Amino acid sequence: MGFRYNAAVTNRGKVSLLLLLLLIAFPFIDGLPDQVAMTRLAGLSLLWWYGGVVAPLSAWLVAVAWLPDDRPT
Repeated sequence: MGFRYNAAVTNRGKVSLLLLLLLIAFPFIDGLPDQVAMTRLAGLSLLWWYGGVVAPLSAWLVAVAWLPDDRPT
């Protein structure tokens, strides 16, 4: 048995980094000057919209759409 290259492994690292960036963005948005994150949109702050809607939906899209399927061929 020789070494077998699995391309799916390299794709998971990129997707994992993107998911991590979605998490890390929350404190950076909170730290913006002049409390930009507290700007209200439809009665809720932009930080709430990011943490409660945008980031979770983006993470779901990344995980579902970009992660390769592990079904054996």
